[in-house]
Amino acid sequence: MSPTTERPGAVPDESAGRDAAERSWALLGLECVQCGALHPVTDLPRGCPACDSAGRNSNVFCRYAETAPLAERLPYRGIPDSGQGPTPLLPWEPNVYVKNEAVHRTGSHKDRFAALVTAHAQAAGYQAVAVGSSGNAGLAVAAHAATAGLRCTVAAFSWLPEATRRLFTDLGADLRTFDDDRDRIRVVRDLADDPETLTVSNITDPVVGSHPLGIEGYKPIAWEIAEQVPGDVDHVVVPSSRGDLAWGIYLGFRDLHQVSGRPVPRLHLVEPFPRLSAVLGGAAVTDRFPGDHGRLYSIAGDSTTVQAHRAVALSGGTAIVVPDATADAYYRSLCRRGHVWERSSTTVFAALTSLRENGTIRDGSVTVLVATSHFFKGL
Repeated sequence: MSPTTERPGAVPDESAGRDAAERSWALLGLECVQCGALHPVTDLPRGCPACDSAGRNSNVFCRYAETAPLAERLPYRGIPDSGQGPTPLLPWEPNVYVKNEAVHRTGSHKDRFAALVTAHAQAAGYQAVAVGSSGNAGLAVAAHAATAGLRCTVAAFSWLPEATRRLFTDLGADLRTFDDDRDRIRVVRDLADDPETLTVSNITDPVVGSHPLGIEGYKPIAWEIAEQVPGDVDHVVVPSSRGDLAWGIYLGFRDLHQVSGRPVPRLHLVEPFPRLSAVLGGAAVTDRFPGDHGRLYSIAGDSTTVQAHRAVALSGGTAIVVPDATADAYYRSLCRRGHVWERSSTTVFAALTSLRENGTIRDGSVTVLVATSHFFKGL
């Protein structure tokens, strides 16, 4: 079904007659996070072709003209407002703020990603999008695809709760569930060969991360923080699995530095067991890292990425482990105070305590905690 095809039902089609977003004049190409090779602006579902052929997979990111203002440092202009950003910054305690991404349309930061990939799909003439996800990313992509009039395939795990399954089907997504992650990724990889379908999640081993144009959607988080916080920010603490969010936030702060000279804060990535921490300790970024994520589903996974490592290394940050039991204690405490963030989001509060105890975050340092999602999904 094309974006302008009439659909049955009693409500109007939001996407009917909607203009496609316009490509930014400042976008010069896609640069490899690892080897620095510059590629034309095209869809590269396996990341950098040079790194892929060498077996050392790496994602790419958008390179813009050095003279470009912030307004042109997104791949598209005129992206329809479907409820993504800006989000509030909550004063938490002296010099500590919480960036509340849970207020988005589908309840997580993934709406920023989904808005850009569906805008790209429309502009590039795709008829469908596909994503491997059992939660935030899948719901966000399904909702934004529905708004854009695009078909959507979601490859999820078979343990998906029935209530979440209904959300996907209510949004019109073609939900496919699998017991094994390899089978799940294989379906998305096969769809990457379909000229009508844009695949937006990882299909490689080693892992590279999600679609680079979608990751650009996280850069405004940095721009909003810079507007909302009085003065410079010293630290940003982010829940992380494969580093999409952290890398996007880093790129946003890097843009600010290039345009205005503002310093890039140190990024601290929170994980449920050592993955990136192990890489920073000498392990290979392509290794597999077994561990128990417990109920921290949104930051699960046994791998990390080059982009996650670069976000930490280039910002002078760290990786901090917050196990499930610790996160659960903070989750219960925050719930008793009336906050409705999911467990993976509450890891940033536990990480703040650890970073203070080990002297990384000192008294007086300005710190922003990114709370990524609310706890309502699946109810």
